[in-house]
Amino acid sequence: MSTYIVMAPPEFENLAGDPRQSDRLAFVPDGFSFLAFFFSPIWLLVHRMWLILLAYLAVTLVIEVLAQFVSSGAMGLAALIVSILFALEAQALRRWSLERKGWRVVGIVEGKGVAEAELRFLHKAGEMAISSGTGQELRRPAPAPIIPRVGSEQVVGLTLGPETRQ
Repeated sequence: MSTYIVMAPPEFENLAGDPRQSDRLAFVPDGFSFLAFFFSPIWLLVHRMWLILLAYLAVTLVIEVLAQFVSSGAMGLAALIVSILFALEAQALRRWSLERKGWRVVGIVEGKGVAEAELRFLHKAGEMAISSGTGQELRRPAPAPIIPRVGSEQVVGLTLGPETRQ
């Protein structure tokens, strides 16, 4: 099973009310990304991670320049280590770039694949909306404020409320 972080765009309000809007959610997997390992620049372009692409290109340029002065075997090993580290952190960097754009984390879900994770998340969102009584929005009901009482009378400060004064 894989773990997915569910992220919603800034203008997204309703998780359970309109099923046509659920396709705008981003299910970002947690873990190693093979595509980011083998095709790093293309992966970054597809996900529109411009700042991280510039940083990645700067690191690879430094490795290429150092390869001129150091043995190519050592620099090949350095490039491999950079690729492995990038593939390990690629999805976290993707979440970071989405958060910079105003996206917010709305949940965490597990599934064998993205399709199963989507079904589990939307099923859980629908249950939460129904249990809140509105059936339209996924918001936990606000907890009732704690109101101190003596019997059936509301306590205000150190005395009973104004309705009990004579």
